[in-house]
Amino acid sequence: MSEKVEELSEAESCEHYEVEYCDEEEYYVKAFKRLNETGKNTWNWAAFLFGPAWMLYRKMYLYGTIFYMIFGTIQNVVVSTGSVFLAFFFSLGIRILYGYFGNSLYYRIVKKRIRQGYHLLDRYSPTSISAVVPILGLLVCFADWISCDSQLKTKFEDKIDEKTIRAYLNSARENPFIVKVVNGILWVFIAWCFLVVYNKI
Repeated sequence: MSEKVEELSEAESCEHYEVEYCDEEEYYVKAFKRLNETGKNTWNWAAFLFGPAWMLYRKMYLYGTIFYMIFGTIQNVVVSTGSVFLAFFFSLGIRILYGYFGNSLYYRIVKKRIRQGYHLLDRYSPTSISAVVPILGLLVCFADWISCDSQLKTKFEDKIDEKTIRAYLNSARENPFIVKVVNGILWVFIAWCFLVVYNKI
């Protein structure tokens, strides 16, 4: 099965989705196409600046958690040495790796999920801001996993092309009800925490 990204006209690629959402994900479509055709990565500023948080936002839950734990621990050890110079350049080096390899890692996840049929789900959003919240965001990840597992009854094999990539990245889709409920509870809890802290100040 060929994984070459095929070019589609703007009308074709936006045929089944709202036009205003197409431009929003244009960057990733072009970055993935370049990876297919040349094998070269495209720099990702969001991955560079936010690292594991960007991964969690893009629903790369496992990678985001692993990178957060491993590099967070290493960075704490480096900082504990008291060397500001060493801590700065270690942090910068890690961020450069995020920025350079982020799209390649994300593309691997997108292709896997397209093969599983995620791009065909009516109730699935490719991003989640709530998942970025430390520890509590795991509840969102779990709810998202349950909702997707219930929708994906069987394995689905589909061609990896621009159309299926756009379908997966389509942010017009909404999250399932269970994910919305968990998101709501999470943000209410965060707001409550802020109120408690504010009243103690």
